[in-house]
Amino acid sequence: MEAPFNDERVRKAFSLAVDRNYIVNQITRAGQKPAGGFVPYGIVDAAGAGSDFRKIGGNYYSIEEEDYQKNVAEAQRLMAEAGYPDGAGFPVIEYISPNDDEFRAIAETLQDMWKTALGVRLTLSNQDWTTLFNNLYTGNFQIAYFRWIGDYNDPINFLEIFTTENSNNTARYANAEFDSLINRARSTLSAVERMKLIHEAEDILIGRDMATCPLFFASITYMVSPRISGLYYSASVGFFFKNVKIAPQ
Repeated sequence: MEAPFNDERVRKAFSLAVDRNYIVNQITRAGQKPAGGFVPYGIVDAAGAGSDFRKIGGNYYSIEEEDYQKNVAEAQRLMAEAGYPDGAGFPVIEYISPNDDEFRAIAETLQDMWKTALGVRLTLSNQDWTTLFNNLYTGNFQIAYFRWIGDYNDPINFLEIFTTENSNNTARYANAEFDSLINRARSTLSAVERMKLIHEAEDILIGRDMATCPLFFASITYMVSPRISGLYYSASVGFFFKNVKIAPQ
């Protein structure tokens, strides 16, 4: 990572200064949940059905609405410690995101939060998806919006994208200890040991290095007629219609 984001104190300060509750309650407003880690809710842990990786792993910073000002105070302390008290001396940063009303609103909200809490200035660049992904995958950005949709219900599918050689590692994150934990998790036959290793990997990625700034866990909005029963939805797969029944009018 290039300066100033090569300093983990700066990365943590930027993450703590985000009011995730405001974003999901006032901007997106479609059932999204504030993110306290990278792996979302609904991903099973070692105990199998009914267990939840995020709930077991907990949050790496408080996402409680009443704790936001405490988060800001800690963010300001970290910025001052890093040499940027009240944003003094911090360069103007460009944030790139999709050219869409919702994403534009999120970008403007982040711009205001980081200016108010940290005293830093952002310029915004709203880009079409082709341009955005080209810049993401060539590393041509300072801060960028990025989202990941899991291919299957397993936490490793979310965390492995940050391994050094992964083609989806747009953050250019490189940590040999993190890579080792993910590789060991891939090869162990014990479900309990495997999940322990994956939790430890996230502890490094978010808890220690704050390699990315999770905002919220996405939701899907849909309407179902009261005449329909048996519809099942899986966050990692989609809708299952096998057991659907439609009652007569």
